[in-house]
Amino acid sequence: MNKEAKILGVMALVIIAVAAIFAFKKTPTPLTPGVPLDSKNLVRDSSHMTGLKTAKVTLVEFGDYECPACKAAEPVIEQILAVYQTNPNFNFVFRNFPLTEIHPYAEISAEASEAAAAQGKYWEMNKVLYQKQEEWVGAQAQQHLEQYASDLGLDLTKFKQALSDKTFSEIVQTDRSDGDTLKVNGTPTFFLNGKVIVGGPTFDNLKSQIDAALK
Repeated sequence: MNKEAKILGVMALVIIAVAAIFAFKKTPTPLTPGVPLDSKNLVRDSSHMTGLKTAKVTLVEFGDYECPACKAAEPVIEQILAVYQTNPNFNFVFRNFPLTEIHPYAEISAEASEAAAAQGKYWEMNKVLYQKQEEWVGAQAQQHLEQYASDLGLDLTKFKQALSDKTFSEIVQTDRSDGDTLKVNGTPTFFLNGKVIVGGPTFDNLKSQIDAALK
């Protein structure tokens, strides 16, 4: 076999190998509205929720504190919670989905929310992070987060240590991993009783779907 033939043979083997890799590579399945998903990845026992895990209707949000669209949706969620806060059949769950690929401060803000949760002020920090998003996103992010913790009456030494030690990084990464498993590819993404919300996160849309599920 001459040199040219050997080169062609090697090239053929490489092409076959590459083709085999693509043939067996799984293509991520996109989210399909109306299709129930695995509940164990939607809500964990340790997830932050406003009601009971056993509630008849559960609305789950995968969100990113640095995401402008999530900030825009936050007032809608507050309206929803105001309507259903006394309904024992309703539960709202927030899961961290920091898009660190495009949001450099999403991770530390998510960890800050978890550090606040450890001191009983999760929802308060959640609200502040969205309300003051334009203020803390930037090079001085940690200083702002520490100020919010102080304003909320948290033990600042414990809070700062948690951020420094990345104490709650694993919790945040578990949320992100669950979202990846559920094929979440953007924020905010909402699920109602395990199904992707159809339509935008407007008050009327969410309320109509929640009411239908409560019947």
